Amino acid sequence: MTALPRKSVLLLSGGMDSTTLLWWMRDRGISEIHTVSIDYGQRHAVELESSASLSRLAGVNSHRCLEVDLRQIGGNPLTEIGRPVPAAEQERQTLTVVPFRNMLFITVAAAWAETWGCKDLFISPVRDDFQIYRDCRREFYDMLEKTLCLGATRQADYRIHTPFVEKWKDEIVSIGLNLGVPYAKTHTCYEGKRPACGRCDACVERINAFRANRTVDPLAYEIDVDWTTSRIV
Repeated sequence: MTALPRKSVLLLSGGMDSTTLLWWMRDRGISEIHTVSIDYGQRHAVELESSASLSRLAGVNSHRCLEVDLRQIGGNPLTEIGRPVPAAEQERQTLTVVPFRNMLFITVAAAWAETWGCKDLFISPVRDDFQIYRDCRREFYDMLEKTLCLGATRQADYRIHTPFVEKWKDEIVSIGLNLGVPYAKTHTCYEGKRPACGRCDACVERINAFRANRTVDPLAYEIDVDWTTSRIV
């Protein structure tokens, strides 16, 4: 891993992985952290509230919510209310892939960061996401990093930091528990529900990660969860 910067921008969704990364960055001594969340018309827009409140709790230097409305593209249950979110048991997670979402998010965050001279961007893809979400691979960020350097207003060495890209979600939870991450304040459910549905892929992956750590997720769920078993599906 390259040396950590003093000043950075973190794409903070308000979910489990990016919130753990925020607490990890604080623990690693990154002194100036600016968080960015993206309002892309997601049905689970409640995550934007989590992102803002977690930023305040962490004491970041600033927080911004930028708009990139992907509802006009449609074709996805995360941005089109009329399309049902598949349950994990249906094994249709590919339907929740929003095309080029991470590329758009990183590019918008980089454009904002460039206005005040920041070149270090953090995002929290994890290993569980590789198979379905192709924009969660380190190779993708290597290429995007080069693209940002070529397309910037002036010569600049942009860096996209992905400290968790080779870690599994259960490892993320383990790190977060040690750092005291307030998981009860995060949001994961694709349905945008509070309590969380417990059935969508995002919920099931989160439940399994906490189960693997032999601990109870402090987040409330609509379903009764047996925390003594290893996996839900």
